[in-house]
Amino acid sequence: MKKFKFLLIPKSNNFREIININEISYQLKNLGHNCFTLKSQISDDNLNFILEEEKFDFVFRVNRGKPKNINKKTRFISWVRQISDLNESLVNFNENDLIYTLKKTDNNHKLKINQLLPAANYFNNIPKVEDFHLVTGRLETFQNIDISILSNYSRVDLFNGNKGLISNSNKINSDKHKKIHKLLDNVDEKYKILIFSLINYSNLVINKNIVYQGEINNFNYLFEIFRKSRFNLLFEDEFLDFNSNFFNILLVQGIVLANKKISKIFENPINNNFNASNLVFLFKTELEISNIIKKYYENSNLRLKIGKDASKFVSEYHTYKNRVEQILKDIEE
Repeated sequence: MKKFKFLLIPKSNNFREIININEISYQLKNLGHNCFTLKSQISDDNLNFILEEEKFDFVFRVNRGKPKNINKKTRFISWVRQISDLNESLVNFNENDLIYTLKKTDNNHKLKINQLLPAANYFNNIPKVEDFHLVTGRLETFQNIDISILSNYSRVDLFNGNKGLISNSNKINSDKHKKIHKLLDNVDEKYKILIFSLINYSNLVINKNIVYQGEINNFNYLFEIFRKSRFNLLFEDEFLDFNSNFFNILLVQGIVLANKKISKIFENPINNNFNASNLVFLFKTELEISNIIKKYYENSNLRLKIGKDASKFVSEYHTYKNRVEQILKDIEE
């Protein structure tokens, strides 16, 4: 395969976005490609300036579109939530470019548009639930959080450069928290529920066992929460976001509780016939989520078995190594 020169641009300077873009860079470099990775998003004008000064075969840009007047020899790859996010910049793409969406898209355009999911951040020898089970012999003692929820929204998403709230993002964030609270209304108050979020919405809480813990800024601590929780309730309810915890929870053998709508993202051949119902607890209603928790709360052996199967599957098919292989395959077609 020909070796390419890539410019990689993250969604923001949030530590999770930087880790994700660095993983893509690492996998590309492992295959012999040359990568220049920025540490934050930049304006279209600044991007045009960089491309006038330095030649790249590909620009991979997260959550933003293609600027005007890009040299046709530089092929552009945009990774966005959904095709509507590109708005007016969609006309700047040509048949040699590539657009990836998180949400599955019906391609009614003459452009190359594919789905690209986020992935697990794979580390060698990362501790998993079974490691602590072998040491302690009692998973119930180790997993001292009954249910955890981690918000996907960071300061970059919710605040502008002047520390003012971004109204649209904050409304979406607030609405999602309201939905989560409603889902948990029927959950017995004997269960300990922790929500990790930049903004404290405890004033909306009806279930008094819901406790807000603040934002997590330590990547290793995220995995600690995933392992120590009997159930990890997924923040997204329709499609996985860029910094979704979904695959990382499964990687360390954590248990995911997710809205059944999420399973639609896997109705695609690239996902290797992933049957979400075998590896993830799916629900439609408040009553279903309550029943799942009651049924499996004490069954640590079954939860561990599901966790092991899910981790094996994610390690094989849903790391950034797999995503880079998909990107390189798509750009060669």
